[in-house]
Amino acid sequence: MKAFTLGLAVGRLIGDTRSPAAGKQPPSGTDPAGQLLPENEPYRSLAEAVLKGDAAMAGDLAAQAVQEGIDPLEIALQGLLKGMDAVSDLYNRRQAFVPEVLLAARALEAGLQESGGGRDALGKKGVVLLHTAEGDLHDIGKNIVAAIVEANGYRVIDLGTSVETPAVIAAIREYRPIAVIGSSLMTSTRGAFLATTDRIREDGISIPFIVGGGACDETFATQRDTIRYARDPAALVKILDALPAR
Repeated sequence: MKAFTLGLAVGRLIGDTRSPAAGKQPPSGTDPAGQLLPENEPYRSLAEAVLKGDAAMAGDLAAQAVQEGIDPLEIALQGLLKGMDAVSDLYNRRQAFVPEVLLAARALEAGLQESGGGRDALGKKGVVLLHTAEGDLHDIGKNIVAAIVEANGYRVIDLGTSVETPAVIAAIREYRPIAVIGSSLMTSTRGAFLATTDRIREDGISIPFIVGGGACDETFATQRDTIRYARDPAALVKILDALPAR
């Protein structure tokens, strides 16, 4: 049912006549996600490949665009990332789900690899660290966050799952991020964020620490003045976009 729902959503966005909900023309002016898709080629096709989660197509189209002399940065910014923007919008409106977001992220990665240098487009807004709390091995939500945050212009350093405080401190010193993002789905592990925040302060480092996941909420975040709570990836991106330049 979820896959069918996304199929209808994609059909509406790209004007796929095989979808019973699709019209003859792409309704980019009516659907919020459709407005994110570029109108001109080859950017439209690149974006649609990511939206469909078709890694092979995204890679082939990106390689072809490079052969035609298109700047890899333009391929990324005007094509591939626009498709990921549309997927992010559908996810935030519950018209796309975990598998589709991950497939779109793979298609984005395939296109960036084939275009060469296109990954320079990721990270233009700054670097962020991402991890799950020590003792928490859940990574699906973290991976979705990574894909959406990257698509919004940030370079994501994914430290993995069950990350201990010393590893977070070391990564802060190495990568000089604008923020640390922590995910926890287990209330028994979220306390690790408090310990990490305290250690960061003890080391004289000033940096926002943004938490999310089922175990976190606004009440938990109020325990430290540097902790912010993001209820979903869209809220997280808004917090990041509002941070002062570092």
